[in-house]
Parts: sequence; structure tokens; C-alpha cells
Amino acid sequence: MDWIRLASAGLAVIALLGPWLVSPTSVAQVNIDPAAANTLTIEITGIKETKGRMACALFWENKGFPRKHRRALRRTWVDVKGDTVKCVFKRTGLGEYAASVFLDKNGNGKLDTNAIGSAKEPWGVSRNAAHKRFGPPLYNDAKFDYQGGPVTVQIELVY
Repeated sequence: MDWIRLASAGLAVIALLGPWLVSPTSVAQVNIDPAAANTLTIEITGIKETKGRMACALFWENKGFPRKHRRALRRTWVDVKGDTVKCVFKRTGLGEYAASVFLDKNGNGKLDTNAIGSAKEPWGVSRNAAHKRFGPPLYNDAKFDYQGGPVTVQIELVY
């Protein structure tokens, strides 16, 4: 029975001195969420009209790039209030992406095209990849490698 009293006394001492035995500086800091610092910002310049909403999309493969934003890995909308707009994608995973943007001037939620498929609204893609003679830019021409942290990708609108 003496060992029970001794163990109980030891536990009481540890309970009383616990906060001083383990100080906040002695505890190892572990980054539980490394993606929390990953912020990919798309900065769109060359905006001539300050009306409408900017659609921004991140693609991780060729499917749907650059026009079909509903197939994108991530997408967002930002109100246009000046000659520059920023779309921010927080907690972005590492890897290869291509970004596509368009200015939805009429608010219908899609990139309007004419009878032959040319864009009627301003648009742009990452790396400012040029469109092909008879079609949009290719994913491989617009892709970039994202290695994490805060990164800004510049896109100039094409009218």
C-alpha cells in the first residue's frame, strides 16, 4: 500500500509542477498544414472597361482549357472595379497548372464566342500564350510549375 501512496504523491507533484516543466518554448513546433502558406494570385492587367465580372480558372490538365471553366480544378469570380484585377487561390497544391481568365461583360457566366468560335469578350491565359491561327492557346504553351508559397502570375487581357 505504501507504493500506492508514493505513486499518488508523485502524480500530485507532476500535476502541480507540469506547467513549469514543459514550457511553450520547449515544445517542438510542427507545421500541421503546409498548404496554408500556398497562395497563388492571378493578376489580370490591360482591362479597358470597368464593368462586368472576371472569371478566373486553374486547370491541371488540357481538358476544357482554356474556355470551359466548369472543367477547371479551381475557379472564382471577381468584380471588376479598375484596370487591374486579382484572383486569389489559397491553399493551392504543388504542381503544374495553366490559368485562364475572361471578362464576362454581359453577366451570362460564360465566354461568348462568334459563329467561328472566336472570343467576343476579353480573355487571357497564363504565360500570355498566344492563340493559334484557328483556335485558342494550347495548355502546354500556358502551363507553369507552382512550387508553393506566395506566387503571382501576370495575365494581360486580349481584346
